[in-house]
Amino acid sequence: MFDEKYPEVDPNKKTAVQVWEERYAGDSYLFGKEPVLTLKSFSDILRPGKAIEIAMGEGRNVVYLAQKGFQVEGIDCSTKAVEKAKKLAAEKKVSIEVKTQNLDFFLMPLMKYDTILMTYYRPQARFFSEIKRGLVAGGTFLLEAYTVEHYKASPNPNLDFEDCYKPNEVLGHLKDFHVLYYREIPDGNSHLVQAIAQKKKF
Repeated sequence: MFDEKYPEVDPNKKTAVQVWEERYAGDSYLFGKEPVLTLKSFSDILRPGKAIEIAMGEGRNVVYLAQKGFQVEGIDCSTKAVEKAKKLAAEKKVSIEVKTQNLDFFLMPLMKYDTILMTYYRPQARFFSEIKRGLVAGGTFLLEAYTVEHYKASPNPNLDFEDCYKPNEVLGHLKDFHVLYYREIPDGNSHLVQAIAQKKKF
């Protein structure tokens, strides 16, 4: 019989939900109220209609899309983030549909969305199949996130290494899409990957 040794489970280690509930606990908006750069710069090339953001945080992107006329949904694991997204929508006088959701078990509805956003969140690789499943033919997907180079260059207590993408990792996930825009170079002190892709029409 093999004498396998397993790492001990730290009973004091916080879950991802607990971590983000603490980070979003204050009254201020942790990442501000303005949308991410890629969305602000390229919203006009996204397919209009129904949109959803995965791991939306405090709602800055979904509110911006609602201001642009999209029918918007958003999901996040943090109840506090969802509450703040609703507050921001009320402040900006737009309508959004948001809810708390365990992202590990989220199943994307089939071909429901014209646009899907996922920013500063790195799910399991299989989730990119969920994104493809959820888009209509010709639908668009926008991603913006940190790369591992950012983690190395700018250590931050609110940034986990596993949430950063490796070089060309995103391109690998988008091999079945038509890539409309892709950028993965340093921008000042930030090392970002930015992408917009379209689900093939046929």
